[in-house]
Parts: sequence; structure tokens; C-alpha cells
Amino acid sequence: MKLTPYSFLRLALGFLLGILSSVALSFWPPPEVLLLVCFLSLILLKRHHLFLGASLLGYCWLLIFLAWQMQQMPSFNQPSSHSHLIQGEITQTHANALVVNRLRLNWHVKDGEGKALAMPQQGEIWQLEAKIRPLKSLQNFGQTDSTGSKLAAGQLAAGYLARDAHVKKIQDASLVNQWRNRLIRQLEQQPVEVQRGWRFLLALGVGAKSALIADDWQLLQRTGTLHLWVVSGLHLGLLAGLILWLARLFSWPQLVSLPLAAAAALGYAQLAGWGLAAERSALMLILGLLLLSGWRKLGTWLAFSLALLILLLANPLIVLSKGFWLSFGAVAVLISGFYGRAVNHPLISLLKVQLLLLLAFSPLLVLQGAWFNPWSLPINLVLVPLVGLVLLPASLIALALTGLGIYLPLELLALAFNLLAEGLDFAAQLKQPLLQQPIYLALGLLALLPAGIPLRHFAWLGLLLALLPVVSEKPTYQQQNQPQLPSQAVQWQVKVLDVGQGTAVLVQSQYQGENYNLLYDTGRGSGSGWAAVVPALMPWLTPKLAPKGINQLVISHDDQDHSGGLPAIKKHWAIQQEYSAQANNCYAGQAWQLGALEVIALWPPQPPANDARANNEDSCVVLIKAPEQNGTITSLLLTGDAGLAEEAFFSQALPELLTNQQGAVQPLTVLITGHHGSKTSTGLPLMQATLPRWAVHTNGWRNGYGHPHTSVVQRLRQFEVHQLSTAAHGAVHFDMASGKVKYKNQKPPLWYGMGYKP
Repeated sequence: MKLTPYSFLRLALGFLLGILSSVALSFWPPPEVLLLVCFLSLILLKRHHLFLGASLLGYCWLLIFLAWQMQQMPSFNQPSSHSHLIQGEITQTHANALVVNRLRLNWHVKDGEGKALAMPQQGEIWQLEAKIRPLKSLQNFGQTDSTGSKLAAGQLAAGYLARDAHVKKIQDASLVNQWRNRLIRQLEQQPVEVQRGWRFLLALGVGAKSALIADDWQLLQRTGTLHLWVVSGLHLGLLAGLILWLARLFSWPQLVSLPLAAAAALGYAQLAGWGLAAERSALMLILGLLLLSGWRKLGTWLAFSLALLILLLANPLIVLSKGFWLSFGAVAVLISGFYGRAVNHPLISLLKVQLLLLLAFSPLLVLQGAWFNPWSLPINLVLVPLVGLVLLPASLIALALTGLGIYLPLELLALAFNLLAEGLDFAAQLKQPLLQQPIYLALGLLALLPAGIPLRHFAWLGLLLALLPVVSEKPTYQQQNQPQLPSQAVQWQVKVLDVGQGTAVLVQSQYQGENYNLLYDTGRGSGSGWAAVVPALMPWLTPKLAPKGINQLVISHDDQDHSGGLPAIKKHWAIQQEYSAQANNCYAGQAWQLGALEVIALWPPQPPANDARANNEDSCVVLIKAPEQNGTITSLLLTGDAGLAEEAFFSQALPELLTNQQGAVQPLTVLITGHHGSKTSTGLPLMQATLPRWAVHTNGWRNGYGHPHTSVVQRLRQFEVHQLSTAAHGAVHFDMASGKVKYKNQKPPLWYGMGYKP
């Protein structure tokens, strides 16, 4: 059987489907089964069952590649306080972070006088003393998981360099990188009124995305022009196209023009930092140039299929990147829409391209949560040729002139970019019609139908229907009379937040029309002032839900993983009342109210001495319970890092506190296991006294301490306790009145398969 261009397309699509199936199933089969599937795939391919064989092979390849990647990750057998000595080239720099040896490290280093030490520059080789943590995004409701995109970009782990970290420069950057770094540093010396123009110029000219600030990114997203400032296939293609146009104008031979176009585009990609988008675009560009050369009569779909296969073989995790879908999807849309059709006037063709991309990509963008702006069509009609044919070549020429000491063209160009940014400001303020029924945007896919099918002319109808207002219906009698919880029942929720290897628990209660909240511990904080607990709390402590800020804050003890986020918390919210053992208001015998909820301190027996540090054994242990309802008491026990000896003491008081009016001891509803599930906590006396229904381990994924300990997990299983872990399940939310439980990772992604699952 002879392979045709469409045979390669079936191979590529089958391979892609297999990779996606592996990700979607989120299941690690036994090695024997994996080998059997690989062998079966090869047999099917040999028998020319291309699509099915490639699908099975893609399924196997993703698992093999991911397992190999995870083996390349640094060892995490040591606690997070252990430092790793790293030496390598700085491949990327950001505002307060750098990337070296595929590790992203936050920079907090200070000199002997306490001043921030200048960050290493791209291309330099350094020796760094860093603290490494596993690569995992925190899983909280309202937060997106970026682990997949980080893996797709080749990142293996994350970490930080502490204030007193040992750092040493081994080698200077190359001359090109020194020139690039010098240009980026000059940004800070520019007048404030033109700094934005410089940021846009450097982002486009040398790929310095770190120069753009948060407001710039938001502006580009709102106007649908983000793709113009991230070096991708559009830029490489336009630059190569400009070289080919000049070659045609001056009648250069193809043997000269095609390699020159490839060299110019690839050199620009290298200057821009050679990111994931540039890597993907460079391959497609090379195949496109081979297509133009007529090499082996390479067809359009064959070039597309080969590019897709090569990228998936090199890095199957690339399917986790949104840019992969946008770039390959755009190429597929353009091939489907224009392959074999006559080319009209350039401006008419540009209009058709932009309209086709708008109609066909709007469903995907909305599905991914991207900003949708109908005005992006006219904006891109102006900016795509302006940026690609004028500003990009002008930027490269002006930047090249700086090597000769001529800076005037660059300064004038920065003023032009400043005017462009002001124009984007104006466009972003235009009134935008809201999407009322986004489902209709799917009709835009009709534009991909072959010519001659009348339905393709109705693709624009989806955009119109999506903007039409929805006619609301009056609720029926049944909808107005849904069963409600008894009015006298206390409504309260417990939100165990995922802050990595640390504890942060938010308790919220509604009573007599008022909202009350209590935060127990704050997780870790970093040297930069950032703390994971802040974004985790954002959706729940809004001005509407928490107009007075945090009503009550309880700090169990002084360990960094329990109190480290306190400074960051105080920057974002007012605190009405703070409780801790050190503040002399959280020890055995103390009690207070949180709305209708009763908060009872069980430990320590007395506060620590003045100015003494509150250690694990001094942890402020509290029991929170609601008023009895129909003989039932709902309750929550928070023990900090209290050990087995401390548990044996305060457990004696728990049966009486959990006894209802009929004299029956009620099981504890939720237990936050002590010391993140360490073997030094959650002992037999505590279990016998409380008989908890649920237990949550607040541990970090693949943490170096081995939390939760096997003995603790087994003990909880013996008492038939439902166990959850923030490492495996992310944030856990309990609705204490209704008994409903939900957690972020209902189906943990495939790359968390080696993490703890209770």
C-alpha cells in the first residue's frame, strides 16, 4: 500500500487522538498492559490500519514520555528547607524569576546591606543555591491549573532563591545576549510617559515578554491582539515572506532566497528567546519553505501532517498548551478555507482570512475562557498588516542600528508604539455587545465547509444569534417551592484550601442575615511577600461576602507553614480579631462565638511565656460546632501540629463536648489531621474520642516529609474514615448543613498519578 498525503494526515490525526485519550483517561495502566498495547499498535500499522494503529501508539507514547519527564525531575526526598546547588545557563528572565536547567526560580536574594541583588541576565551561566519544590499548581476553586502548560514548555520543577542564598556568576552572556539585555535595561531609564511604547517595542523586537506589565497583557487580551506581541508563526512567516518578496523583486535565485528567508526567521526566533511558540512555528516555517521549493512535490496537507507528527513525537505534552491548538487550528482553518481557491486582491484576502478565523475560532476561544471581542475583526484588519509589514521590519532595523551607536530611529519608533498603545486603549473602551448565548458561535464552523455547499454562507449567523438577548421565563410554581433546609438550621461551610505543604482553613457562617468568617492558619509566605493563601481566598472574601474583612483569624503556632502567610493576609484584608497561643487568648478554657457557631479552645493548657515562640506542642487547638439540630451536632476539629501526647490530653474533653441533649455522643464531622498527617499526630485516643466521618490531610504533593504517613492512613481506614488530601484532591469544601462535599480534583490529571491518593 502506497502512502499518500492523506495517509500521513490519518497517521497524524490518529496519533493526536491517542495522545488526547491518554490525557483524558488520566489512568496509568500496568507496564505489561502498556507494552502489549504498544506491540498491538505496531502490528496494526504494519497491516496499514493507520488511524487505529497511530491512536494506540499515541496513547503509549504520551505515557512513556511523561514517565520519563517525571524521572528527570529533581529528587524531593529532602524537606523543602534543603537547598540544591544548580549550575547552568539562564535561558529566560521574568520580573522576579528566572529559568535555568528547566527550573523556574523566584529571586529574593539580597546583598550584605539588605538591598535586592540584581538578577542574572539571559545567556549568563551561574551557580545558584536554590530551594526546589515539585511542579504542581495549587488546586483551589476559582484558580486555573497551569501545570500542564508548564510541562508542555519543558519545565520540570519550581523553587526560589532565599535572601541569603549563595550565588556566583560563572560566565558572561554572548555578545548578542549582552546587547539584548542592555536594551531591556534601558527601558527603566526612559521617561514614564513613553515607557509603554518601549515595552511594546521590546516585546515585538526582541521577544522580551517580561517587559510587558499586567495592564499591557490585559489590554492586548481585551482587544484580541495578544497574538501580535507573542513571537509565533505569524511573525516568522511575515519576516520570511518579506525576504521572499524582496527576492522576487530583485530576481534572486531560489537557492539563495529560501535559505535566506529561513535564516532570517530562525535568527529572529533565537533572538526572541526560542520559546515553545517559536519552536513550533520554526518547524512549520521550514516545511512551508520546502513546500515552496517543490521538494519531492511536498503537498500542503502533507507538510501540515509532517509538522504535526514531528512535534508530537518530540513533545507529546504540547497538546496541553493552548498555543498548540491555536496555531495548528489556524493553519488547518486557512488550508480548509483557501486551499485550491483563487487568490483575490490582497486586502480582500486579508479580510477573508480574519473573518474566517473569527468565525471558526470564536467557539474555541470562549470554551477556553479567553476574552471575546467582536471588535477584534476590524482591529486586526488594521494591525496585522501594520505590525507585520511595517512595525516588525522597522523594529529589527532600528534595533540593528543600535549596534552602530545610532539610537534615534529606535526612540522615534518607541513613540510610534506609544501612539499605537493609546489607540488600543481607545478600542478597548468601545462598547462591546455581550455574548448572551455563546453556544450559537459554533455555527461559525460552517465557514469551513467546501465551496459549493450553501450552508457555509450562514456561518456569520452564529455570531448574530450569540449576541441576541435571552428572553427570561417566569419561574414555575415548582421552581418557587423547592425544598429548603430548615430555617433554624445554621448554614456554615468549611473550605480547606490548597496552599501546598501548609495549612489554611476558612470557616464561613451565615446567621441572621450576617456573614461571618474565621481563618485558621495562613500557610507559607515567600520572601517577596507573596503567599498562596491570598489567591485561594480571593473568591470567598470579596467585599460583598466579607465587608469587614476577616472577622476572626486563628494562628495555631509560629511555624512558617502555618503562619508564614500572615503579612500577605494583612495587606489584603482587615482583621477584626486575632487569636493565638502567643496572644494569650487561645488556650484551654477559652471560648467565643462566630455568629451562631461556638469556637472552643482545647489546647495549650496555658499560653507560652512572654515573647516565647509557640512550637508544635503549643499549637492552638480549636473545636468549632453548630447548635444541635434534631439531635445532630456538626463539628470541625483543627489541631495544628499538636502531637500524640497533646492529643491524649485534650481528647478527654471531646466526648462531652460532642454529646447531644439525649446523651448520645455525636461523631466528629470533619477532622483536619494534625501535622499534615504526620505519624506524630492523629493517634488512637483522638480517634476513639471523636470517631470522625471525614479527615483531610493538608499536605503538599510529593512533599519531602512523606506526609501523610502510612500508619495514619491505615489507622483512619480502620475507623472507616473518608480521607481526602489537598495534594491529591486540591481544595476541599464541606457544606456542613447539607452534608455535601466537593473537591477541586474530582479526577486528578495524569501527571499527578504518582502523587498520594488515599
